[in-house]
Amino acid sequence: MRAFNDGKPYHGTDAVTDGKLTGATDGTDYFYFFCPKCPNKRLLRPLEYTVRAREESHPYADHVDVVAPEGFTLAFRLLCDHCLFTDFVKVSNMGWQGGTHDEAMSRTSQ
Repeated sequence: MRAFNDGKPYHGTDAVTDGKLTGATDGTDYFYFFCPKCPNKRLLRPLEYTVRAREESHPYADHVDVVAPEGFTLAFRLLCDHCLFTDFVKVSNMGWQGGTHDEAMSRTSQ
């Protein structure tokens, strides 16, 4: 099995942090990320993914009313076929567990 990102280190750049990476669902339930470099909400294409972390019990079980059955973090490598922008993003249920986007931004800037 091939290693994610050919085994090289990866981390999202400034182009995808601080609310610069956005997206939406289409007419169904599929979610698409928008290229932060191109106009008109050009779509990023997921090239690969990996399960970066998995916990059998959710690490925030004592802090939430509805507990996820397990904790996970997924990492994606994304590409814009138009401008060739590529970057990484993670989706997780093990990080900060609620509130608003503004509150999350203030937590990460500390």
